[in-house]
Amino acid sequence: MPAIPEVSSPGSRILIRGAAVATVDPVLGDLERADILIEGGRIAAVEPASRETGESILHTAGTDAGGTAEVIDASEMIAIPGMIDTHRHTWQAQLRGILADGTIPDYLRGMRLQMAIRYRPEDMYVGNYAGALDAINSGVTSIVDYCHNILDPECAHGAVTGLLDAGVRGLYGHGMTPVTSNTWSESAGGREGVADPAAFEPRARLAREIRDQYFRDENQPLRFGIAPQELPIAPVADVAAEFALARELGARMTMHANQLAVRQLFQDVKVLSEHGLLGPDLLLVHCSFNTPEEWELLRDTGTTVSICAETEMQMGMGFPTIREATEYTPGPGLGIDCVSGDSGDLLSHARLVLQATRWRDDSAGYEKLIAPQEMRWTTKDALRWITQNGAVAAGIGDEVGSLTPGKRADVVLLDMSGISQAGWNRRDPTGMAIAQTNSGNVDTVLIDGRVVKRHGRLVHVDVDAALARTRASHDYLYEQMDRHGGFIPQPPLDIPLYRERA
Repeated sequence: MPAIPEVSSPGSRILIRGAAVATVDPVLGDLERADILIEGGRIAAVEPASRETGESILHTAGTDAGGTAEVIDASEMIAIPGMIDTHRHTWQAQLRGILADGTIPDYLRGMRLQMAIRYRPEDMYVGNYAGALDAINSGVTSIVDYCHNILDPECAHGAVTGLLDAGVRGLYGHGMTPVTSNTWSESAGGREGVADPAAFEPRARLAREIRDQYFRDENQPLRFGIAPQELPIAPVADVAAEFALARELGARMTMHANQLAVRQLFQDVKVLSEHGLLGPDLLLVHCSFNTPEEWELLRDTGTTVSICAETEMQMGMGFPTIREATEYTPGPGLGIDCVSGDSGDLLSHARLVLQATRWRDDSAGYEKLIAPQEMRWTTKDALRWITQNGAVAAGIGDEVGSLTPGKRADVVLLDMSGISQAGWNRRDPTGMAIAQTNSGNVDTVLIDGRVVKRHGRLVHVDVDAALARTRASHDYLYEQMDRHGGFIPQPPLDIPLYRERA
């Protein structure tokens, strides 16, 4: 999809002036009023303003010998690092909200067994393009895309191209799940006239093709990853072969783990440990039913965990395990999971997880009518989940995740000038960002030092064209849905995984 002319280029010199800054940098901390200088796509300096003059030493950077800079007035804004979503099935964007009241069986029957197989390459492109633009519009500059709907090679090419055209940073997680050889029921979908996608070699060959065609430049914002199959639906030998492929290709991996509890615990982490598959190149998703032993097995492996609280609490996947992931892993990230069920607003998601985690820690005292005396979990924890922790989980912790000089300039400016933010405490920008804002406050977004959203509107793409293409894909998929019996055709398809253990 062609982009409209860019307002700024990756090499632009930009001065963000007068913002309250939540740097998420352990040395710089929070700054009541500061300037941020961006040069060559990187953060060149973050300087606090003088209390006497209200200006920093960067105040004249717009006209000094270093060259003219574009000045962004952020005097009524909070600057935070670009947020990182560590788990999103981006391809589902044009089916937004169809699972607002859905459970896991509803998701499997409706999304995976009915709608997924209706996707054309065009729909995969549009889902990833519109979904990535939704993320950027909400201040999410990096995503870990879990693309587990690769029906044929053209679908894979469409999915990758959609992310690249949107300009998002992060990881394309190439799905290894053979959708046309369905392990949840006896039904089968997919296309005729192609190699059996259930066979490992065609899937491995496609993964190599996608990596070689789109990801030759290791320095580009979007990187190649692998999403192996889930252990409850695939033999461990098959999963191990996919891990070996990913490590051969130097690809970071992400996979669902221990999100199901249907009469038994699957103990995915234990199985991964027994087969030597854990490691710092692996991002596990959910882990809401890890046993205590499995949390111990994760310790010191470098394996990271993404918590997707809204989906977990809605669909029957357990309680968000922030406390355990904080203790036993490098630190949890947060994921939206799928906008087919929940909102793409990561700021609101972080606030929900923070409050739920506070409640969980205090609940033991409630049993004894004991009131909590201290606040263990803070807004600084929550902002770190969606910035620095997320960057580590995505494998880009050295590049983004904090407003540290030298890092890539992924920056979000939150507008605090409205009546709903009147009286805001600029001395605590982290607290304000988490407790008092949402995606509607995202005024300006920069990725790699390039302004991609300004004054509340995306400026690096043709938004109207994107909306038109999304509507066309939405209408096609709904027409297909109606033609084939609705979202969940009746009687519901049998799902042995749930029939045998529910």
